Amino acid sequence: MVTVQRLDDVVKSSEPMAVALSGGTDSSVLLAYARRLGIRVMGISVDTGLNPPGELAAAEALAARLGVPFAVVRRDMLAIPDVRENTSRRCYVCKREMMRAVIHEANRRGYATVADGTHADDLPGDRPGMAALQELGIVSPFAEAGMGKGDVLTLAGELGISVRPASSCLATRIPAGTHLTAECIGMVREAEEMLRDEVEGMLRVRCIDRRAYIEADPSEHPRIRPMLGKIRELGFEEVVLAPGGYRQGGADTWKQ
Repeated sequence: MVTVQRLDDVVKSSEPMAVALSGGTDSSVLLAYARRLGIRVMGISVDTGLNPPGELAAAEALAARLGVPFAVVRRDMLAIPDVRENTSRRCYVCKREMMRAVIHEANRRGYATVADGTHADDLPGDRPGMAALQELGIVSPFAEAGMGKGDVLTLAGELGISVRPASSCLATRIPAGTHLTAECIGMVREAEEMLRDEVEGMLRVRCIDRRAYIEADPSEHPRIRPMLGKIRELGFEEVVLAPGGYRQGGADTWKQ
């Protein structure tokens, strides 16, 4: 297949390569693919304080299973005004700072190239942080090879990589323009951790004016209802089980 040959060429030409490893499916597949090709590769994750529950642990576990070096760098995103104030530049600024941290760690360890799991179906309009990738010279092998999400999922099956539900940073749980606080982010994280043990598929806990809006497939609602009281005890004034399930577009879809 032409696209796979192109992927091989891009990955091999990027050696030694550090993969910005989020713990999600796309970057995990890229790390596993590079490992299978036999190039010198490592995974680097960033603990931003906004990571979805379980992703850093998943990244570390994958690197250990593949037998590749792994590092976590920490960057407090709430210390950055554009992120903390949840401005229209939040995603761009956050991605830029994350990738700067990854590049610094990669170079310190002797890895010349930093790559990420962006694929051909990722649209710049949906992902403002993609501008930061281009500015910093991040390599996106799947996108360069013309491989979309379906191709990545096919590789996941071939490589034995578990497909995780699509996720996003916890800042997306709060409407744009509403300041992000460690307290609110912590409440959302705890609620999602609690629910993830019981709920399959897409899951989001939005936080709007200290109200929790739980988005999950309606088939999961019977499992969630007995937990609503415990979730409220985390500090929410009200907990609402969204009747329609997951809403694409983040917390802004709930703004009145």
